[in-house]
Amino acid sequence: MSLESDRKAQHARQADEAITKGNLRKAAFHLAKAGEYALKLADKSEGKVGQNFVREAEDLIDLAEAFSQKAAAEKPAASATATPKLKSKESKEDKDEEGGDDWLVTEKPSVRLSDIAGMDDVKAKLQEMVIKPLKHAEQAKQWGIRPGGGILLYGPPGNGKTTLGKAVAGELEADFFYATGAEIRSKWHGESEQRLRKLIQAAKSRPVAVLFLDDVDGLLPRRGGNSTVDNRIVVQFLNEIGGFEESPNTLLVLGATNKPEDLDEGVFRTGRFDEKIFVGLPDQPAREFMVRKNLGDAPVDPAFDPVAVAAKLENYTGSDIVAVVQSAKRAGFRRTIDGGSNVLTLADIELAMKTIPSSATPDLMREYERFAKARFK
Repeated sequence: MSLESDRKAQHARQADEAITKGNLRKAAFHLAKAGEYALKLADKSEGKVGQNFVREAEDLIDLAEAFSQKAAAEKPAASATATPKLKSKESKEDKDEEGGDDWLVTEKPSVRLSDIAGMDDVKAKLQEMVIKPLKHAEQAKQWGIRPGGGILLYGPPGNGKTTLGKAVAGELEADFFYATGAEIRSKWHGESEQRLRKLIQAAKSRPVAVLFLDDVDGLLPRRGGNSTVDNRIVVQFLNEIGGFEESPNTLLVLGATNKPEDLDEGVFRTGRFDEKIFVGLPDQPAREFMVRKNLGDAPVDPAFDPVAVAAKLENYTGSDIVAVVQSAKRAGFRRTIDGGSNVLTLADIELAMKTIPSSATPDLMREYERFAKARFK
């Protein structure tokens, strides 16, 4: 523990020296590193001692953010190039990060945004915010637009947030890392933070990578409760995705949640999930595509109109639509083996809709409206 304590103190001293010299970028880097070692000390401590280290890490990271934002508002200091050197100096001790590649999807996604029906507004935002700045890096640099960063995809479940993440990775031909909050969390002391760090460091090591964190509300819940594990994980995330270290690589962090209001406030700060995209219910073209796709080669009545069926399924989620069509097909199959009509009819769809109502209740949709108003007011 003395090693971590010494390193924390060393980075704190170097931050003070950088502040005295007016090098805010360097100060932010050292403050963030001091926060990182405070977290390591928290992992090795129990009870109130561990909680105190977590609070110290939070304070150090908050200071690092403040200096980083102030430096960004000014012209880059000439000595800012020292930041990458500081990183490489400590890279040997940080190489003990094996295990992050466990979340790498070995086959790069082949899906593209054009393969996704409907959702034109969402796809246009992803093109504008993510894909174009990376595909036209020089022009983006001229305009001061930073590639990568963090985007939160939020909205009702079952509407293709994960597919959108894969499509972005496919468009960029990037390595795709996928993990859920439940996969990262552990009951063992300190293991959750280590898993998160290894995952993020593995993604950062790639020239271009997309890190998709599914059910991110389960990983980064609001701090302030009795769970010191929650507090440590959130602070670890804030430190790892703070942008305090210079890197030639590009990392895009996509978070997906059905419960954005449950996320910790800190994850919405600049450099984390500072962009938010609502992935709502499927529009008419998307519903029609889903109906046709899930019907497959099933025999249908000549009067069956997928366009009319899609219109009836307004306010249904994508997963609801799949369930309705599958239920209707099972009804047609049962009727066929009983000697009845061997084609699927609109009545089969309507019967299925009576037993499978939309899971996107008015109350749920109002929650998303309240979140949007609070975030975009």
